[in-house]
Amino acid sequence: MPPQVLLDGKTNQLSPGARIHGSNNMLLLSGSLVGQPALAVNYTREMGGAVSEVWVLTEAEANVKRPTAAKPWRLFGLFE
Repeated sequence: MPPQVLLDGKTNQLSPGARIHGSNNMLLLSGSLVGQPALAVNYTREMGGAVSEVWVLTEAEANVKRPTAAKPWRLFGLFE
């Protein structure tokens, strides 16, 4: 339940000003995603570790191979 979310099966905290962008790039309210199936997302964290921004990926975006990086700007995971 917001402001806590599951990313790859682990509980994470959304930051107070977290923004969630739908696959159409429209902003979503975190409460609207409660009970929905898992979504493939990219996300960023603030310095304290809370999730600050989330982008829900389209199926095509989710299937793109990503090179690994030591410190990626965006992380990829499942938003459950």
